[in-house]
Amino acid sequence: MQEKNGLDILLENLALLGLSPTVTDEDKGTLFPSQNRFASCKTVTVAIADALYLLIRANVNSAFSGIYTSIELPEEAEFKVYKRNWFDFLIYSHRQKVGIKCIDENLTIISKKWIPFKQLNTENAQLFLDINKAGKPYTLIMENNYLSSIIMSLSDKKIIGIETNDWIYMKEDLENLLHYGTTLIRNIKN
Repeated sequence: MQEKNGLDILLENLALLGLSPTVTDEDKGTLFPSQNRFASCKTVTVAIADALYLLIRANVNSAFSGIYTSIELPEEAEFKVYKRNWFDFLIYSHRQKVGIKCIDENLTIISKKWIPFKQLNTENAQLFLDINKAGKPYTLIMENNYLSSIIMSLSDKKIIGIETNDWIYMKEDLENLLHYGTTLIRNIKN
């Protein structure tokens, strides 16, 4: 009996959740013979609803999973949000504060120009902290043309997403991302 790989488990769990994924496999180079599969990139895309996409991608040196959609905000509205660590002040030079104690104490907001006062209220900050309790570090991202080469319907738009640098395939992790991630992104859009 053949053992299931991460892609097989992911596809089974997405089917159990009632989602229909699209899987693409890109060969990253012509220098390698076809039997060397380490040169390929696997991308799983699921259209959830309202131009909201679940994207899971892996290649030989990186992986990420997340939920993304477009948002209408000024071009300078770009930021990344992380769960705060004690050493963040050493790493991140463009750290911003929103002026709300519970948010500033628990989140690191990186932005050159934009301070997300309206996007990060206490409810949204708590949702972000809740998704991080699952054990995987998540990042909230708002960026112009982010992942536009992967999700064509989001090209030339400002993208908001929540992602982790991991290949998520277990049902519990998918449910956590789908529940908290979609709620957080919809709250921020509205």
